[in-house]
Amino acid sequence: MDYQMEELLPVVSELAQKYAGYESTSITYEKAQSLMEAVLFCLNEYNTSYMNMNSLVYKDIPVTEQYNIGVKLLYEKVENIREIFNKISLQFEDFGVKCLYDTVQKGIPQFLKWYDIRFCPQDTILTLDYPLLIDLSSLSGADAVYEYIRAIRAEQIFLRALDRNYITSVLEIYDSEYREMIENICSIVLTNMIGHIAIKKPFHDAGFLYEEHIQLTKIFGGKSIADIEDIIKELIQNIVSRFYENDIDVLKYLCHESNNIAVRIHTAIQYKQFPK
Repeated sequence: MDYQMEELLPVVSELAQKYAGYESTSITYEKAQSLMEAVLFCLNEYNTSYMNMNSLVYKDIPVTEQYNIGVKLLYEKVENIREIFNKISLQFEDFGVKCLYDTVQKGIPQFLKWYDIRFCPQDTILTLDYPLLIDLSSLSGADAVYEYIRAIRAEQIFLRALDRNYITSVLEIYDSEYREMIENICSIVLTNMIGHIAIKKPFHDAGFLYEEHIQLTKIFGGKSIADIEDIIKELIQNIVSRFYENDIDVLKYLCHESNNIAVRIHTAIQYKQFPK
């Protein structure tokens, strides 16, 4: 929703007075610009949450009220972040991967401690170094961290259902120094699982023999990336049905990686560069 400057200025002016403690309205240009971004961020929170409302009601709400609702929604979102973080922390498993531990177990508490909903809600604070299977580059502030922690929750559900020794074996085969890597664990483990499920191989042995690579080539060879991706999605559904009681959040999250896995399989078959 587009806003006119005359609609925004009263909200920004009030916020500037609060920032200055009502003692002075003299703030730097940079700070005034930051406060304008803060107001727009809260208005966007309102618009994103209420875009399905009756259009007449939606348009008739004053901008000041839209802003206040947006602020309230952000407070609720931060509490949701705190709740999700507290729950996953009870059984959090990083498998020795330092980047994952630092980003979640050290980073999220810092966000919760320092996030400024009123004066700088657009600041994510964290760099969120541990990569996900989804792209959050278009988001910032609590919006980014909320989607990030929800993704981490899906990852933890995915990983905790598997034997820890299997996961560490997969990671060790992938990179003997995996504890220092900055890569997504689920992507690595899921790719390995796809191979196991495809040839009905038990998960006792993380690696693949030459004969098993031949089997995988027969299944995926001669197919386009799109065709391989369709097979991958079907196998992911099989995995989620078998191990996760058709958890829709886990299914949606893992399917984000289906194209990347398909590309890797297609490339491996084309150049005969199979993993161990």
